[in-house]
Amino acid sequence: MHTKQSYFKYRLLVLMDLSKASLVALDNAIQLAEVVNGNVEVFHVKAPTDVVRYENQYSAITEIHEDYHNTMLRLRNIITNAEKKNHIHIKYQMAYGNIKIAIKEHIDKVQPDIILLGKRKSKFIDFLSNGITKFVLKHSTSNILIAGESYRFHSYSDISLGIYGKTLRKHGFQIINDLNQKGTKPTRIFNIGNKKESENELLPNKRNVVSYVFSEGANTLDAIASYVSKTNTQLFCIPRNSTNDRTLLKLGKVETPIKGVINKLNIPILFLR
Repeated sequence: MHTKQSYFKYRLLVLMDLSKASLVALDNAIQLAEVVNGNVEVFHVKAPTDVVRYENQYSAITEIHEDYHNTMLRLRNIITNAEKKNHIHIKYQMAYGNIKIAIKEHIDKVQPDIILLGKRKSKFIDFLSNGITKFVLKHSTSNILIAGESYRFHSYSDISLGIYGKTLRKHGFQIINDLNQKGTKPTRIFNIGNKKESENELLPNKRNVVSYVFSEGANTLDAIASYVSKTNTQLFCIPRNSTNDRTLLKLGKVETPIKGVINKLNIPILFLR
């Protein structure tokens, strides 16, 4: 229970559009916060053009006021139900304006450690091309968790982790360590290259680590996605902004081969800064 706790190790920000996908993201945020000692905040933003139907200024102001009241009531009900169910305090805020600009300003203001977004079913084929997802990857240095499509965890307390690549920065390693603090399942490393190249110090404690090395080829992406599924990996972690790894998640530009793997997965994906 987090209601009386004054110190939190992680700040989690959920970007909600009130869709089913964003509700899944909120559920993931609550479960994640329980394990890593985090607090949860929700931010919802609307473009005035999606609300205002009339050019008359008075009518436009009236419409926005009515929409604000109705939307806040809906948002408050969602948050209240989540708080009662999970015994957690959740801050929430709503704004009107250019959606991308408002999101960037809010992220810059609250400096979250982890940003959570939902993944719409219609965007699954290439969800990294989704405007908001791509924008957040490009303009935020936070860790970013994309909730799986209609995928809910009962708990993050003993989760099966998968990590792509050969490099983890200090902060990324800290999150992995916090997720594994009570875990009994092995952490799985998925990499493309030869075995010698993959003998690295990704995780200093290799006591419970299993590595999978895939040779480059036409079926490599399918093989990685298949192994992620077969091993019941529940969270796939991808380091970004790496200078010596194939991931190359720089400024929201996701290069092959990892982009192909991402689009084949149906589990939450955590982009590590």
